[in-house]
Amino acid sequence: MQRASRGFTLIEILVAMTILFATVVTGVMAFQNNMQNSVKAAEVMHILTQLDTVRSNVKFNLQHDGETSGNDLYSQDVQINWQAEQVAYLPPAPFYDDGAGGYSQYGPRYRLYAVTLTMDYGSTQRTFNYEELVWDENLQQAVSP
Repeated sequence: MQRASRGFTLIEILVAMTILFATVVTGVMAFQNNMQNSVKAAEVMHILTQLDTVRSNVKFNLQHDGETSGNDLYSQDVQINWQAEQVAYLPPAPFYDDGAGGYSQYGPRYRLYAVTLTMDYGSTQRTFNYEELVWDENLQQAVSP
């Protein structure tokens, strides 16, 4: 006569524990990776929400102060460093002047800058490159022939 099996063998228990251990370790590693990615995404979103404000500030500094770099800007714990290099100094399009009987041209009054903006927050750093067009507000409104 055969005896009925009343439990699991040691080999069956070890195989089940190995499978359970592998599943738990995979789940914990996925959770940690997901948390790191979530923190990184939150930092990037915080930087991106400040971008419009920082660009307005850079444009104001270029137009009013003539500054071409800044290292002391902060916006909601985001450290901002920027540099601008003047690319062109251009006049507006010619216009027809009835009094002169032809086309007239203003002198140069628009400055085109290549701006490099570096924003740091937490462990995240993002660099943005763009061009900014500002007018020279110190220029007189005289028309040059």
